[in-house]
Amino acid sequence: MQESYHNKEDTEPGTTYEVDRSTGFQSSVVSADDTESEETDTPGNKTDIKNARKYAPLFTYITEFISDHNTALNVNAEELYQERQREVSQCWIDQLLEEDEISYWEKKEHRIAIPLTYEYTKGWIDLFKHICPLNYMLLLLTAMCLSGVFSIEHLRKTDQLILCSRHGKGPLYLAKILAGITFAVVSALLLFLVSAGTSLLIYGADGFQAALQLAFPSSSLPISVGTAVMIVFATFLVASALYSIVTMFLSGWLKNSVTVMAILAGSMIFTMMIDIPYGFRTASQIYDLLPTTLLVHWQLWDDRLVSVFGTYLTNFQTAWGIYLITGTALILIGARIYRKAAR
Repeated sequence: MQESYHNKEDTEPGTTYEVDRSTGFQSSVVSADDTESEETDTPGNKTDIKNARKYAPLFTYITEFISDHNTALNVNAEELYQERQREVSQCWIDQLLEEDEISYWEKKEHRIAIPLTYEYTKGWIDLFKHICPLNYMLLLLTAMCLSGVFSIEHLRKTDQLILCSRHGKGPLYLAKILAGITFAVVSALLLFLVSAGTSLLIYGADGFQAALQLAFPSSSLPISVGTAVMIVFATFLVASALYSIVTMFLSGWLKNSVTVMAILAGSMIFTMMIDIPYGFRTASQIYDLLPTTLLVHWQLWDDRLVSVFGTYLTNFQTAWGIYLITGTALILIGARIYRKAAR
């Protein structure tokens, strides 16, 4: 890569390749100057440009750690990995990690296979870009379709008639809850499969077993890109079940579908508009565990942990437990509210 870029006549930084450092995603752009020069330059120079362009993704990856392009063209492997380690250590400092948390991640870092083998992972990375808007779409879909599950009985004045029937309390409540959860989970599955199919059809499915650090260099998780996709997918399904339970709980409690939709849509917009700095550790971490904020790509290198009886859990592991407990509690409370309505 370095040899090809040194041989290329035009290596002016910023003219051929652009790096989106704000998102952590691999990106490369070939400028119009290269296209034009390829048509007008000599055959030898044309070959050098093609070789340089061939190594564009690798060059983009290296500039994730080394912003100066001239330095990137002369760095050796040892210096490159040292620079990555400095970036990771700086993330730990920025997130205000405690010593035990740093020790936890240092052990994880030792499990990452160094040196990394570069692989093309564009198709899978594209999924991480889409999961956040898919999450918002799922919440709105759930709110629109399930907000009337219990409130419709009150609106049509049939609630007392239904509740005093033989199967109008426990069996009906359980059937509605299970139907709502099934709807939300199947909707999440379809949304994810359509998005995954589109991304992989366009960009290919290469790189499933590649190290996660190729997609997110600052992550200390010693897992593959494919494993990270499965974690995000599982979280998406668990969040969908929670969305359905919350929606149906509000529907049974408030007995007004419009109010339920307004609350859920307003909560989504509110979480999109605010951000809590790392300095407010507890508030910031609770905020990042919300289902509307958990499914964003930078959570894969959020190294803040939660200690449960001496065992450290990542944000994803913590969220699964919280969602399960919260969902179960809302179902039980909702059942009590529903049965009281019959009196």
